[in-house]
Amino acid sequence: MLLKNHGKLPAKESLNRWFVFYSLAFSLDILFTLVFLVHIANPIKNVWTFGFVFLFIQPGITIIAPLWGFLAIAFGSAPMMKSYSNMNSSMVVINYPLTIVAMVYMKGPTFYIFVIILLMLNKVLVSFFGA
Repeated sequence: MLLKNHGKLPAKESLNRWFVFYSLAFSLDILFTLVFLVHIANPIKNVWTFGFVFLFIQPGITIIAPLWGFLAIAFGSAPMMKSYSNMNSSMVVINYPLTIVAMVYMKGPTFYIFVIILLMLNKVLVSFFGA
């Protein structure tokens, strides 16, 4: 398994620290995703170059997953959080590497390639703390 999807509660310690780290990782996930979506939307021609790979290889999952994660947190639903973690796993394995390849091929800005790499690493943290 590439990402940790299941876990066990820590014994004899407060969960507040884990909740803080999870909320930090989730907030960074939303932030990095929004930064990259703004880059795709400006200029609009980016939607049909590397934006197509980011948004449509697994149709809409890069937008649906953060919203689903937010709803999972808002409702406190463990099954929703597990499905959110599965969405993150599939994005890390499929969407993000293909987006990096497309950006390198199309000579995209290095900063945004780094944003995708940060998104990949952050998805690992979200899965770790969410487990």
